[in-house]
Amino acid sequence: MNDSRIAPVFQILAEDIHALGVRTVFGLMSDDTAVFAVTLDGLGVKFVGARHENNAIAMAEGYAYATGELGVAVIGRGPATANGLHAAVAASRMGSRVLVIYGDAAVGGGAVNGIGPDYKGFNAQAVLGAAGLTCFTAASAATARQTLADAVAAASHGALAALLLPTNVQMANVEVWGPAAARLIPAGEPAAARQQSIDSAAALLSKSRRPVIVAGLGAHRAGAKEALQTLAEKIGALLMTSARGKDMFHGHPYNLGILGSFSHTMGRRMMDQADCVLVFGAGLNFLTMSFGASVPAVPIIQVDTVRAHIGRWTTADVAVVGDARRVAEQLLAALPGRRSSEKPFHTA
Repeated sequence: MNDSRIAPVFQILAEDIHALGVRTVFGLMSDDTAVFAVTLDGLGVKFVGARHENNAIAMAEGYAYATGELGVAVIGRGPATANGLHAAVAASRMGSRVLVIYGDAAVGGGAVNGIGPDYKGFNAQAVLGAAGLTCFTAASAATARQTLADAVAAASHGALAALLLPTNVQMANVEVWGPAAARLIPAGEPAAARQQSIDSAAALLSKSRRPVIVAGLGAHRAGAKEALQTLAEKIGALLMTSARGKDMFHGHPYNLGILGSFSHTMGRRMMDQADCVLVFGAGLNFLTMSFGASVPAVPIIQVDTVRAHIGRWTTADVAVVGDARRVAEQLLAALPGRRSSEKPFHTA
């Protein structure tokens, strides 16, 4: 039985986006993405219009942070791409799960009319690449679906992905078989860390007497609160958060609040006494680190599900790739208990 059909690429890609479970996208309508955006809307994907491309991408990033889902923005090419550059770069540097779909000039099209150059001419691939963005181009109708899948996979791993859709590729017909298939990476079981990295972290912590645990948004999303509090009790650690993990340990007796530019005096004073810092799901950017002033020159153990996030802003002495809750549980199993005399932060 032949269940193939022929449809334009913009229709197939819109169906694939819908099959991902995406029900809201943000954007600013452009002539080179109009049919794609209208098709998404017709499939039941709400198109939230912005008044500027920067706003559209920022809205998608905010949506991703608020929901934990993939944020999707759809904007145009040329000046529109340039307009959105600031928000795209900011989201990329923050490791946001955002997919930005851009219109692009026709592949091999040259001038788009017979009387002059392309008035939207802009080398988006070169500019976005130079800005450090992960960029994908749907170079042909035959490969467009796989290119979308690759871009979604990259964005799902916590790195903003840019997908360029040339106008002639969007309008080209392609033969497909069967219904659209969801391509988001399944959540599955939270990832545990490799035993070697757990051993390295445990060896460092075994020498520490004044550790501080710092939890970020990643730890909150992993549901690591209870495991981290138990770990702090076991090893005599104090608890802090990044700004995005604010109030995660609210009410706990060893909670010192936010680390970094928003730290209070007690938090800064106690952090200055730390001899090891254990970080779960926090990026340690310049605000969290107060431009290098918030953490003393002590070993840092950084835990994150995405390897590229570890050491991005601040050098980590031990990198542990894994889910924050699972890693905390692994460390609980690997570390022996301590007597009160071995936990000076808890007895001072």
